[in-house]
Amino acid sequence: ASMRAQSGARIPLSTQFDGPVSVVGSGTLLIGQRCRLGRNVHFDTSRAGRIVLGDRVRINTGSVIAAEAGVSIGDDSLIGEYVSIRDANHGTSPGAAVRTQALMATEIRIGRDVWIGRGCCILKGVCIEDGAVIGANSVVTRDVAANTICVGSPAHKIGDRA
Repeated sequence: ASMRAQSGARIPLSTQFDGPVSVVGSGTLLIGQRCRLGRNVHFDTSRAGRIVLGDRVRINTGSVIAAEAGVSIGDDSLIGEYVSIRDANHGTSPGAAVRTQALMATEIRIGRDVWIGRGCCILKGVCIEDGAVIGANSVVTRDVAANTICVGSPAHKIGDRA
């Protein structure tokens, strides 16, 4: 109840919490039915940022989802421990400190029935299509096709779901 009051988030009564979850920012957080959130999951919505979780999404311990533009995660998707999903990067123009440069944001879309392994990093503008699997500690910098298995840094295809 306090998370709802503090954030203005839409959080169904069917949401399961394994421990404390933090929500900060000025944007929108919408959580579908029967989602489960691990300990110390952190949601950050800046400006008009929007985070939308479908039904039955599982986000494990220590994961961070930050949206300046938008992040959506489809029904029945699994997010492993300590995953970072961020839709913005700092500018890197020479002559100005990186910390003072404007953020550049592009929405992230994660489809239905996607499994993102422990320690992955999902970067701005990426679309991970339905049924894809991302191996542990991968860095996703490009779109991932439906039902493919990707690993590495940067993530690349190693196979298909059978």
